[in-house]
Amino acid sequence: MFVSPHAPGKSLGDELAEIITKAGTWTPRSKQVYIGPSEIGHECTRRIAYKLLDWDKPNEMPGGGNWAAQVGTAIHTHLADIFAKLEDYEVEQKVQIRANLSGTVDLFDKRRGIVMDWKTTGSSGLEKRRKEGATQQQLVQVQLYGYGKAQTGAEVNKVALIYLPTSGTLDEMHVELHDYDESVAIKALERLDNVYSLLATVDVEKSPDLWQMIPASADRLCNYCPYFQPFSKDLSKACAGDTQA
Repeated sequence: MFVSPHAPGKSLGDELAEIITKAGTWTPRSKQVYIGPSEIGHECTRRIAYKLLDWDKPNEMPGGGNWAAQVGTAIHTHLADIFAKLEDYEVEQKVQIRANLSGTVDLFDKRRGIVMDWKTTGSSGLEKRRKEGATQQQLVQVQLYGYGKAQTGAEVNKVALIYLPTSGTLDEMHVELHDYDESVAIKALERLDNVYSLLATVDVEKSPDLWQMIPASADRLCNYCPYFQPFSKDLSKACAGDTQA
């Protein structure tokens, strides 16, 4: 095994992984405090509540957990460089959806009025989206981007989720095109306001036992939630998700 001379005791692979992981840890997205459009459509109210309160994340992935995000960022940058050269497109445009809520439109087709969002995923993820379609969370996200873009005065006719393979060829790309529907965005924002109102009424910071009053939607993906801890009995520390009795 090769041991790096720059970091005694560490292999070259360990040293490279550490550098890459630290770089990802300090990206603006990883330091986001306000809730973003990608999170608002999540079906679990408790997860949104944890986020709004900036609660500790007991299940935050250490080490190389941000690698997929870094790959996605690199692909976004590459695509922005390509489409920025074409006059019919706007790339990486920040839009204000409302106060304290903004997002970035990956690609906007000015001629056809299409707001597009890139999604990078592996082969199994692509196949799942082909079979099941976009998740409700993703649909809400791209409709919120459409809403934000429409606030700038642009004519938005369609929204699209573009699923890109992280391996293989572009022939595997999957495109979901939907009519722009302002009502989807407005309903999502109303739901967010309702969660804010609930948290103002149920003061979990003063009375942690009141977390029980914040509804959760448990499923098999709970173990990917940053606020998850198997069989947790204290919701002020973590949510037990689908492992609760």
